[in-house]
Amino acid sequence: MAIHFTNPGRIKVFLKDPKKKGILKILKEVFVLWTTRKEVPMYYFKHLYKKEVKNYKDYLSTDLNNRIQRSPKLNKQEYTSILNNKLNFALYCEKHKLATPKLIGHNFGKSFFLENGICEISTLNQLMQTFEAIFQSTPTKAIFFRPLSLYGGKGCFKLSKENFQKKLQLEYENLMSGNYAHTEVIAQHPEINAIYSKSINTLRILTHMENGEVDIITSSMRFGAKGNVVDNTSSGGLTIGINQKIGTLKQTAYFDIEFGGEQTNKHPDTDFVLQNFKIPYYKEACKLVKNASKHIPNGMVGWDVAITPYGPILIEGNEDPSLYISDILEGGLLKNSKMLKMIARI
Repeated sequence: MAIHFTNPGRIKVFLKDPKKKGILKILKEVFVLWTTRKEVPMYYFKHLYKKEVKNYKDYLSTDLNNRIQRSPKLNKQEYTSILNNKLNFALYCEKHKLATPKLIGHNFGKSFFLENGICEISTLNQLMQTFEAIFQSTPTKAIFFRPLSLYGGKGCFKLSKENFQKKLQLEYENLMSGNYAHTEVIAQHPEINAIYSKSINTLRILTHMENGEVDIITSSMRFGAKGNVVDNTSSGGLTIGINQKIGTLKQTAYFDIEFGGEQTNKHPDTDFVLQNFKIPYYKEACKLVKNASKHIPNGMVGWDVAITPYGPILIEGNEDPSLYISDILEGGLLKNSKMLKMIARI
């Protein structure tokens, strides 16, 4: 996505950043990118202007990012229709026995589809009675609600057995006018809970699928923060790269990379130092997404994987894997041989 000067937020971040390079160096690098890539490199002012970035030529341009995303060789509608709808994805994973949170039900507005059939709900009291019955008749302790077609954690909320009545009062209008998948809240691995326990903190693993072979290009991890129940950076969370060979976290985590990317080396809520944290079941998570890629053989997918006490579990797959974020966490995707292999296809 290009930066436009009509967006004062990003420009303000750039102008006030004390870590930016000198003006002459910035002008020189912008000129080099402009002349070699044949586009105005507005993306440079999102991150590449910082002193820490020496290899500015190794980062994706806006044009290349867009061409990757739009490539029919990498994204096919037959597969993205599964990835882009939370309900389709959950049903497909269940059918093919891919580890994923249990689907409790779903609703299309006032029509609720549950294990015991379809029911029409028109009042808050009926809604409360329905979920009270679910909590009483099943071992389910909490349910996570996700809008079927929204992204970035928008519209998500959680019902627990202890607070479901109060929460349903708050979310009643949203739920009754929206379309949601209802999944059982999974238990998170205790070592990850020690970092942040109020959200399910997920790995983002980027895969490339070609001729039945799956490459893992890069991976990162996201954590919720500030009491949020989702881990998306757009909702206040932070993201950090992973050393793929050994499955440990890198040194620096970022908040909201789109607006300057404030950096930290520990979680703000728990003060947990992130560097060198060894992710439980990381190898198994990589194996899981490779298997999932063979069932949903889109050329490029950003898989979100949670880690339970018993192993990895798929949360969702993304047609748009946020390459810009991966680019920064990787320190330039154009120096990644597996990324270059994927780019060669387009």
